[in-house]
Amino acid sequence: MKAWLTQHTQALNLVLRRFKTNKLSTLLICLAIGVTLALMSTLYVVLDSVNGLANRVKSESQMSVFLALEHDADAVATIKTALESNADIKTFKFVAKQEALSQLQAADANNDVLNSLENNPLPDAFFVQPSRLDADSIESLSNNLSQLDGVDEVVLDGAWIKRLNYLLALGNKAMLIMASLLAFALVAVIGNTVRMQIVTQHTEIELSRLIGATKSFIRRPFLYVGALYGLIGGLLALLITFAVIYLFNQSLAPLAAEYQTNFSLNFPNLFTCAITCLLALAVGLISAHLAVTKYLLTSSQ
Repeated sequence: MKAWLTQHTQALNLVLRRFKTNKLSTLLICLAIGVTLALMSTLYVVLDSVNGLANRVKSESQMSVFLALEHDADAVATIKTALESNADIKTFKFVAKQEALSQLQAADANNDVLNSLENNPLPDAFFVQPSRLDADSIESLSNNLSQLDGVDEVVLDGAWIKRLNYLLALGNKAMLIMASLLAFALVAVIGNTVRMQIVTQHTEIELSRLIGATKSFIRRPFLYVGALYGLIGGLLALLITFAVIYLFNQSLAPLAAEYQTNFSLNFPNLFTCAITCLLALAVGLISAHLAVTKYLLTSSQ
């Protein structure tokens, strides 16, 4: 165990010394990795924030259940009981036709037309907020409410909900595709960097093999190179992401105030930061392992 720790410590110290010797090239490579990772993390943050906004918007949607103009006295109580026992309904509110007319008169500055009416043309109505907003649940609830005695019409502008769900699903797929493409780009960047280091240290590697160095011993420093490139790149990506979100929120604040909302992009939480760093480190390790393994297989033939 002590020998194993000593070997890894020596390999890590060797890599750190080489990083220190080539500060500029190391910094540029880590920045390239950091910018690539920042694109992925920023896209995730934007999509996550939009999802949160969409959920708030969808939670304000409601169905309008209009009663027949001529209905029994007990119809309202019967419908109310049915709504209370329906698990697909989150909340509901009853608005009598006289109250609806009063609200319409208060909202309309020109009441000549309303005052000229002999009878109130508005029906009694229940305004229902569904507990689930997916297309199938909305359609099922609408059909159930339409079949209640005394209900004349159920109105829901469900088209925008369906489009919003489709757009969010499309955004998730786009993020996965973009993340996959950028991951391949990272593998290429780190793998090519490690390969160049292998070429520059070819003589040293061959001498080590002549005196009996194992493949694990030769591979170990390059694995640390890939892991450190990935880890440092991940930390730089988080710094870039935080800076981009901060600047974006500063510019977004006046616009959000105009629409009387406090919408802003969410900063990555601790879990997201940890996952970003771990993924970057894993990509670095995999890239380095592929590059070194390919060299060892080629050179042994």
